[in-house]
Amino acid sequence: MTRTTGWKTVAQGSKALIIDRYGQSRIVDGPQRLFLWRAKQFDTLVRYAANQSEYLWIQHADGTVEHRPGPCVVFHNPLLIRDICVRKAIVLDGNEVLVVYRKSQETGKMERRLQQGPTQFVPSADEWMHEFSWHGPDKTNKTKLIPNQWRFTKLKVVPDQFYYNVRTVDDALVKVKMMLFYEIKDIELMLQETKDPIADMANAVTADVIAFASQLTYEDFLEQTGKLNELGSFPQLVKRTKAIGYHISKAVYRGYQAPAQLQRMHDDANERRTKLKLSVEQVEQDQEMTDLKLESELDTLKMQHKLKMEQEEHKHKLNLEELEHKIAMEDREHENHMQQMILERQSELEMKQNTNNQMVDYLRQLKSLGVDLTEYLKSKNPRPDKVTRVVTDTDKADIHLHSSSAV
Repeated sequence: MTRTTGWKTVAQGSKALIIDRYGQSRIVDGPQRLFLWRAKQFDTLVRYAANQSEYLWIQHADGTVEHRPGPCVVFHNPLLIRDICVRKAIVLDGNEVLVVYRKSQETGKMERRLQQGPTQFVPSADEWMHEFSWHGPDKTNKTKLIPNQWRFTKLKVVPDQFYYNVRTVDDALVKVKMMLFYEIKDIELMLQETKDPIADMANAVTADVIAFASQLTYEDFLEQTGKLNELGSFPQLVKRTKAIGYHISKAVYRGYQAPAQLQRMHDDANERRTKLKLSVEQVEQDQEMTDLKLESELDTLKMQHKLKMEQEEHKHKLNLEELEHKIAMEDREHENHMQQMILERQSELEMKQNTNNQMVDYLRQLKSLGVDLTEYLKSKNPRPDKVTRVVTDTDKADIHLHSSSAV
């Protein structure tokens, strides 16, 4: 065996493994300058580094495996480490979940836990992830599901949808196009009850569509396809998705596809029905036009009558208002006249009262001066010298005149 002799250099940041001729080993950290004498082995160790988004997978010489999260640096010592490699940490978004398994050191049983995102996940050496294998859409035909098309470890927990075509089994083969919107609600229940929920939902919707179509004729089926947009038409789908921890939020009917001959027969029948329907609609439209014309004429007569009545009512209202105004004016004039008469009468009374008061004052003054008021008043109002009376007899037309001289 060739022995290593001479000067050796270990660079800064490096390490070297030296085994002497007696089989003893040692690790030398750089920077160093060494002189070796008949050394059995001199190897510069390979340096492995992992950053913050990586980890080191290390298999030790005793068979144990270690996962060391970054950032870290490990030198590959072949005496202690059998193999080492750098692996990426598993990055989880907020809508992703990992199903992680490990064997319990205490009980020896398998344990399962859910690792929720968002996070960077570094599994322990004794942990491994559940790998899902589900039906998935064909790359060339999104409505065709292929077994084991979807293989993944990150489980999406956001609402999703898939397309699926159902072939009905009856005298007329019809392909019904469906679109299902689903969302996972219970991951633990899903792991316990199914290993391929997409296949379960496809089988359930197929059973429901066949049960729906088998009770109807082709014509009735085409008339009632709108019910395929209602979840009430899919009892088996709703029941199965609930049993596996999923929820169907909506089922959308996207149309149908029938054989060419059947479709041609259906189109011909539709054409005949359409012509009949158009004829009936034309008759109905003509009748509606006649009804509208008569109704319009009737409305015109009603409007004219209404306008005439309104004019008469307006004229009557104007006459009534004019009469009421005239009466109000006459009442006001009469009231003003009465008020004027009252004022004049009051004025006359006041003047007469003033005259009487003046006369009383005057007579009081005369009395105070010693004047005989009786004689004064007689002189003011003398007695007439002669009085003539006219006496008539009812039975006779003779008139007698009696005269007497004043005393």
